[in-house]
Amino acid sequence: MGSLFKTPKYTPPPEMKRNEDLLNERDKRAEASEKKEIRKLAARSRTRRKGGRLLYSQDRDLPALGVGTTLTDTVSVRDPMKDERMVS
Repeated sequence: MGSLFKTPKYTPPPEMKRNEDLLNERDKRAEASEKKEIRKLAARSRTRRKGGRLLYSQDRDLPALGVGTTLTDTVSVRDPMKDERMVS
């Protein structure tokens, strides 16, 4: 007589599981595409910030090495530890 008053257990239909999986996959794709767009925007703004600098300098012997130490003269760079005002 006890089995007459028990409520049946609910089992979700398989279509519900399939739809849930499809929605999860769609969310993952949307998130990946959003991250890709953020990377593109970051690269674009980084390029804008460094816009005046060129990757290659034709003044060098090997331009493929890029802009290197030819930009500043090493003689004009002052060593802050060798200051004549410092008392030894």
